[in-house]
Amino acid sequence: MKGIHPKVLTDLEFDAIRRAAAEKTVTKPAENHLLQIVPATDFSEVSDSLKLTDEWLKSLQSGNEIPFGEFKPFTDELEKIRVAEYFLEPEILREISHTVKLLLEWKKFFKRFKEDFPVIHDYFSALDLYPEIAKEIDKVIAPDGSIKDTASPELAAIRKEINKQKRHRTEVFNKTKYRYDRLGMLDEIKESIADGQPVLAVKAAYRHQVQGNFAGVSRSGNIVFIEPEESHAITKKIRVLLSDEQNEIIRILKNLTGYLRPYTGDLHAYESFLIRMDIMRAKALLALEMDAVLPRLSETSALKLYRAFHPLLLTEGKKSGRKVIPQDIELNTERRIMVISGPNAGGKSITLKTAGLIQLMWQAGFLVPVHPDSELPFFKKILTDIGDNQSIENQLSTYSYRLKNMRLFLRLADKNTFFLIDEFGTGSDPELGGTLAEVFLEEFQKSGAFGIVTTHYNNLKMAAERLPGVFNAHMEFDLQTLSPTYHLRTGEPGSSFTYEVAAKMGIPYSLINKAKKKTDKRKVKFDKMLADLHQRQKSLREEREQLETERDELRRQKENLAEQEYRLVQKLDAFKSLYELENRKQAEDKKILEIFDKYRQTKDRKNFFKQIRKWLDKETLKPSANTNIPKKKLKKVKESVRKELEKADVREKLAQMEIERMPAVPEPGDRVRVSGSTANATVESVGKHKAVLNYGKFTAEVPLKDLEIVMKKSRKK
Repeated sequence: MKGIHPKVLTDLEFDAIRRAAAEKTVTKPAENHLLQIVPATDFSEVSDSLKLTDEWLKSLQSGNEIPFGEFKPFTDELEKIRVAEYFLEPEILREISHTVKLLLEWKKFFKRFKEDFPVIHDYFSALDLYPEIAKEIDKVIAPDGSIKDTASPELAAIRKEINKQKRHRTEVFNKTKYRYDRLGMLDEIKESIADGQPVLAVKAAYRHQVQGNFAGVSRSGNIVFIEPEESHAITKKIRVLLSDEQNEIIRILKNLTGYLRPYTGDLHAYESFLIRMDIMRAKALLALEMDAVLPRLSETSALKLYRAFHPLLLTEGKKSGRKVIPQDIELNTERRIMVISGPNAGGKSITLKTAGLIQLMWQAGFLVPVHPDSELPFFKKILTDIGDNQSIENQLSTYSYRLKNMRLFLRLADKNTFFLIDEFGTGSDPELGGTLAEVFLEEFQKSGAFGIVTTHYNNLKMAAERLPGVFNAHMEFDLQTLSPTYHLRTGEPGSSFTYEVAAKMGIPYSLINKAKKKTDKRKVKFDKMLADLHQRQKSLREEREQLETERDELRRQKENLAEQEYRLVQKLDAFKSLYELENRKQAEDKKILEIFDKYRQTKDRKNFFKQIRKWLDKETLKPSANTNIPKKKLKKVKESVRKELEKADVREKLAQMEIERMPAVPEPGDRVRVSGSTANATVESVGKHKAVLNYGKFTAEVPLKDLEIVMKKSRKK
């Protein structure tokens, strides 16, 4: 079996993904490619596609969208220019010019954003751009697709003469019309247009009295249209000139086509590049629609889907407003096969299809709606047996078909296989079908394959408990509301909740009890035990979630209190500065008064000025401070913080708190820099609040809180 079988794509509705992406393309080749795309069986086949799509998605999300507008492929026409006399039509030439200009916009774009989109840029940089192609075409082709008068001197002269002759014909025609109108030979409309030429509207009775070229008759037969002989001669000249014009246009187009012939390979490359980018852009637009991301490639064949949404249900849910439940699905070498049980309509099949469709999309180069931490492997074989087409009339044929599938699965299953089986073992007698399915499950377990199966059979649930690599999971069911929650829970099998659902649907309890008596008591007891177990687990889970919520609230309150304490200490530090400033001012005032008192006593002017200069010299060495502080405020500050300042060293506490708030405290040997500086240094030693830094030629002591770690010293464990 080579590649993924088409039935797998049908079972998992992959075609809907292809159509959704194809609708977002600009070009027909890109649309056709996406409608036919199939999953690869090797990561190298889609690795670049995934990277390109991811960068396109980032472009769409960032607002720096890569230039992309209307683009029409043209290379089918390019194939024909190998014929010497063939020439490209103006419309094709205009598209070639548009393409070159579009790629020149890309060049401008990547001058600014090359680092943001390296993979797309690498592909783009492989193109050789020739702006002269667009320049040469634009000299000839006007924006509306017509040929410019300036395309050649000959064309300009011919068109000038055509216009001259047309004006002359109009003058002659008007004179002739005026003459025949005065003779009463013309109808009320007087004139018309036939084959682009002006003609007279002659009354039928005078048709033989007007000399000229017959051009037609009206429906009623009352009017005969005649081109006057005088203007007809000019029309013949104009027709010759128009023929000359067309010949000159063909000559110009042949020359322009000849000019482009050496660039044929480059033009092919331009179109191929833009078509590929159209494909990637369409995939990115689809990813944007379903919040898809690029997960990691699993190196160990592990399938780890976190918050995985069914892609089609997600897009439909967004349109309708219906909530879609994500699932966590994990398979690894120790737990390769998941057996999902639970009630009908509880989400078993959707969960299975979610894993399958996401895997197909990933292997086809699509981004997928999962959490970015998810991991996906690449499987060479993906097998599905999803019984969506069962009916009462074809039960036997369905089971035969499923047995045929099992025979194929057992032959193909190996460590590179991912199989998905919905309602495993159904279609035959429950006892016999269940036991045969159990044997098949044992064989799948031996093969090393990865897989997900859904079932209602208790023997398969029990087999999952005893077979290495196989494990149980169930779809959660709320016994209080008797409705599914659509959450997948791993570790235990699930109850089918047959009797509970029947009761909810209004089946009388007398009939339900009667059915229970007819059922093997062990099965009833086992099913009830599972139901009770799930209910207890649900209650415990809710209690745990409540405790976690309370714990998070306590943590938040603790952080708030710590922040409040930090801000309070900052304020106290500011108050202490104000307090010290006021004390200093008082000391200065006291010193000046002492100098003045001594001068009053001694009257020694020389000594007075000496003391003043000495005091001034001493004060100018001190750091300046703002002394414009209201006395009332200082007094209030002193009174409010004096006691607090006496109790503790606020600055000591503030320094310690600032260190505790650091992401990491530097240690000896670390390379660091002071905040706001670019110079790096090595930490020699660390004190309580400061560190000694070695800059090579000198050392410096710096507060710890001002340091940023550049590189940690490597330490042996």
